[in-house]
Amino acid sequence: MLRGWRKYSWNLVERPYNYVQNLSQDEFQMLLLCDGETDFTESMLTESMQKALRQLETEQIVEPCAERHPLEKEQYYKFFDNQYVSTILWSITGRCNYRCRHCFMDAPNAASGELSTDEMLDLIDQMAECGVLRVDLTGGEPLVRKDFWQLIDYMVLHRIAVSTVYTNGWLINSKILDEFERRGLKPRVSISFDGIKWHDWMRGVPGAEQAALKALQLCTRRNFTSDVEMCIHRGNLHTLSQTVHILHSVGVRGLKVSKVSASTLWLKHSEGNELSEKEYIESMIRYIPQFYAAGCPMELTITNVIKLHRDGTYEVIAERYDGTETCLDCYLCSAVRWTCYLTPQGRLLPCMPMTSSPAQELFPRVQDIGLKQGLTDSFYMQFVDGRVKNLLEANAECNACAYRYKCGGGCRANALIEGDQKLMGCDRNMCMLWKEGYVERIRKAADDAIAKYGVPSKKGGSSEVDA
Repeated sequence: MLRGWRKYSWNLVERPYNYVQNLSQDEFQMLLLCDGETDFTESMLTESMQKALRQLETEQIVEPCAERHPLEKEQYYKFFDNQYVSTILWSITGRCNYRCRHCFMDAPNAASGELSTDEMLDLIDQMAECGVLRVDLTGGEPLVRKDFWQLIDYMVLHRIAVSTVYTNGWLINSKILDEFERRGLKPRVSISFDGIKWHDWMRGVPGAEQAALKALQLCTRRNFTSDVEMCIHRGNLHTLSQTVHILHSVGVRGLKVSKVSASTLWLKHSEGNELSEKEYIESMIRYIPQFYAAGCPMELTITNVIKLHRDGTYEVIAERYDGTETCLDCYLCSAVRWTCYLTPQGRLLPCMPMTSSPAQELFPRVQDIGLKQGLTDSFYMQFVDGRVKNLLEANAECNACAYRYKCGGGCRANALIEGDQKLMGCDRNMCMLWKEGYVERIRKAADDAIAKYGVPSKKGGSSEVDA
């Protein structure tokens, strides 16, 4: 399908997963010509268009047709006069069947509620009208909605791909996976898992650990890609290495580790297991060599610290920019340029963590202004279009910092939740990482581990799952 959006006009969308390929002007013009009805020869084309045509043929995007063969209606070019959004992360409910100690939605008590079926269907209509291509579903627990499959079918009708389902895994079974496959869907399944022998405690439900592992094993057998998100606290710190081993053995290819956010619920129910950011960083630096010693078994993101890859390479997360003024015109948040988050009440936010801050009230509800306006002219778009220079103009402390061209002011969600609690405030976690030498220590820990243990072969190492 040929699609365009504001500032992102020439694109090819590959069905059914709706991956987007940005096109050159020549490629775009060629695809407009290759409509199955327009007859032309290469001699009629410019040299650059001939080159583009050959490339499109090589990639099997177009092919010669001897007879008239019109495109399907959906394949013709369509332009959406709003911000391009690759994926919406959508909390379709605030309800949950678990009683997690840290939930910033207070999902056990359904504090965030949920919209009616009619309101949800209307939101899907609006997504289609804005050219939204993919949706990631989360909650609460998304599978507790009685109209879950009705919502899925309506997205399929609008050719909106369901790319990820975030779930606690309790309700994942063969029947659920059958229903996805019957609709031609194979979403990634992301399951929460908070450490060997600690998961039940964290999630408040006996048997949660076994349910999560069983769901992950089932996804592996059925060829559904799975990954895991793990909340780190004082109690489960020592389980990280063992947890990585167990998850790898059941086929998990990716793990994201984060310190438990200081939500009201967590501070009430943590039983002394809260971690300071410094304690978390220190512990994660100590873990880095263990990852390499284990042969880099999976893609591992340690939030605020490092991304460790299966091929042995790594990225220090705090190093956002190259240290020069070129960062000034960069967007405050690169991720929000392509994605956004919808709360159970329909509020349009840059990311899910912002739901734990009162600042979320600054952002619009789709029911009040409509998604199109939300993605064209709203406080949300003011934030999306914000640049590093805007932050430095509003924040004298950041503007005077020697590291401002390295971190670019850090993460706005961190600033709201654990920093100055202002949208344009300081991300104190980022301040600590740079000013106290942690960035260098993180890099040194990874380099030393590589020197000691090496990196996996190009085959990616061995395991019973890979075999």
